[in-house]
Amino acid sequence: MEGQMFITLKRFHKILITILFMFTINVTPLHAEPQRTLVNLRGNQVLVPMDVPPREDFVLQRRITVDDRLIVFLYHDPNFRRTVDYAETYNLKGELMEITWYKPTEGLKRARDINLDDPETAGVAGVLRILDALSEQGRRSDN
Repeated sequence: MEGQMFITLKRFHKILITILFMFTINVTPLHAEPQRTLVNLRGNQVLVPMDVPPREDFVLQRRITVDDRLIVFLYHDPNFRRTVDYAETYNLKGELMEITWYKPTEGLKRARDINLDDPETAGVAGVLRILDALSEQGRRSDN
């Protein structure tokens, strides 16, 4: 009887582990918009929404520092006449904090690290989400 009980418990554990494994694969994060990865200045991968254009589509114009706290890389799209079409903002640790870009049909768009909106969280999460966009006229639009 003990041998049969042992086999039953062993089989139960296998089934339970299989169910838990399948559950973890199928779980979607709370920030469930389609994402891709980007490498920050530290060499770490950061999750960014698919709507953020790849920086490779732009030409680096210059790098500036802001108040000795932030590093901003400014990029230009050669297909348009704007001087800056894409910008990445990093802290001095090289962690990506925000991406801002301009689309002629949609206006100014931003994606910010999810931890920057939470005052109780220290540091960045390495996951960006899109914020509400600003149109070219300066009006807010829902996103």
